[in-house]
Amino acid sequence: MSSLPVRERVPDRYYRHSQTIAILEALEKQSNASAAQVDDLLDQFFVETATWSLYLWESKYGIPVDESKPLADRRAAGRDKMTAAGNTTAEMVRQLAVALTGYEARIMVHSANYSFSLEFLGEENTLADIDVSQVRKMVEQIKPAHLQFIISGLTWSNIESVGLTWQWFDDTPTTWAAFESKFCIHEKV
Repeated sequence: MSSLPVRERVPDRYYRHSQTIAILEALEKQSNASAAQVDDLLDQFFVETATWSLYLWESKYGIPVDESKPLADRRAAGRDKMTAAGNTTAEMVRQLAVALTGYEARIMVHSANYSFSLEFLGEENTLADIDVSQVRKMVEQIKPAHLQFIISGLTWSNIESVGLTWQWFDDTPTTWAAFESKFCIHEKV
């Protein structure tokens, strides 16, 4: 009996003769191989699933081709470059921060000193471990050179807004460096 889905099968009566079975099995094998090749080719059209064509994506976006790197890293670099294409707007930076961190974000433009900053938003004031190195790297690539990009770390105001006490430090053993790497998630208002 055939392993093809019902809609692709030939009627069972053709499986009565050994010669017909051999032909149908050969055709099925080739059909499955061709379908796999089509699926593989379709995967190459998207940077998230590209394998053997990944070097073309890297070349298109000016990324040095290094086939010794893991596919996930190479795909991430391609996705980052694709995201960075076009004119940079505050909304574009906000969407990038949301995509990379999973937190809502707000952009504040400070025209007096040609800078802009990023603030993370959530349901309540809290602290979170956010690796903003990727956000910083991506924004630095896409922002206009004359603007300064600021992601501020913790301030005393942030610590007070989340209600941290010395008891929290006793209950949550952490190093000072680990504490300083946290970011304040501001309550959405």
